[in-house]
Amino acid sequence: MRTRAWLGLSMLAACSDPLPSPSTVDVLRILALTTETPEVRPGVAIAVRAVWADPVGGRSVRWRWRLCDPGVADDPRVCARPGGATELASGEVDRVEVLAAHLALRPTETERTWVVYAIACPGADAVIDPGEARLVCPRGDGSEAFRRVTVRATAPLNRPPGIAAWSIERAGSSTPLADGASVSVGPLVACDGDCPALTLTLTPSPDAAEAHDGGAESLLASVYVGSGTVAPPRVVTDPGVVAPMVARWTPGRVVLGGEVARVWAVLRDQRGGEAVRAVTITAR
Repeated sequence: MRTRAWLGLSMLAACSDPLPSPSTVDVLRILALTTETPEVRPGVAIAVRAVWADPVGGRSVRWRWRLCDPGVADDPRVCARPGGATELASGEVDRVEVLAAHLALRPTETERTWVVYAIACPGADAVIDPGEARLVCPRGDGSEAFRRVTVRATAPLNRPPGIAAWSIERAGSSTPLADGASVSVGPLVACDGDCPALTLTLTPSPDAAEAHDGGAESLLASVYVGSGTVAPPRVVTDPGVVAPMVARWTPGRVVLGGEVARVWAVLRDQRGGEAVRAVTITAR
C-alpha cells in the first residue's frame, strides 16, 4: 500500500526524456495533482488542480486530462494508452472536475479507485505515438503526472495531512514561509555556483498521520526548487511519527536584492492525501 500510494502521487516525468532531477525544476514540470480530499463518498464530484512550473515564462502550455480504471494490474500507465480512458478536458486548462457520474460504484462494490492523468505540452497538444502506443508531447519537452482517487462507501475517509509550519533558516535566523508569499531571506552573500546552504523545515500538523492498516501512516515531504539542489529531496517518517521534516537547499545563484528561486513543498500521506505550499525567495 505504501509503495502504491506514493508512486501514484509522484510519477512525474518528461514526455520522452529521462526523469528530471528530483528537486530542481529546470524544465516544464508537474509537481503535484491536488484535490481537496483523496477519497470521496459515492455521488460526490472531485476537482483536481495541477501544481506546475515552467522556467520558460510566457509560452502556451496545452493540457490533456483523462480518467481511467487501472484494473487488476493496478497500472496507472494505462491512462496514457490509446483506449480505455475517459477524456475529461483539453486545452490551456490546468484543473479539471471529475463528475460524480464518472466515479460511480457498481452495485456490489463498497470502494473503487480510479486514476486521474494529466499531460502538459508547451505550445502543442499531446498526441499518440504509434511506436510507444501512448500519449506523448510532440517535441518531447513536456510533463505528465497521475493521481489515484478512491470512492469509499462506508469506511472512514482519508484526510489530507495538514502543515502546521514551514520555515527557512540561515545563520541561526529562522523565517516563516507563508503560502504564496514573496519572502526576503538574509543575511545572504552574493554567489554563483558555490552558495551556502539554507535549511528548510516542514512541520506537519499533530494529526497528519492517521490510522492505517492496523497501524498509522508514514508521511513523505518533497521539496522542489527553481534553482540549486536539495538534500535530501524527499524525507520519509516512520509510521505514526509526526515530527519536523528537514532538508538543506543549496541555491545555484544569489543576487542581493533579487529573486533567488521559487520553492515548493509537498507533504503526502500513504493514501493519496497531500498538502502543497509555494513561496518565492528573495535575497537581502
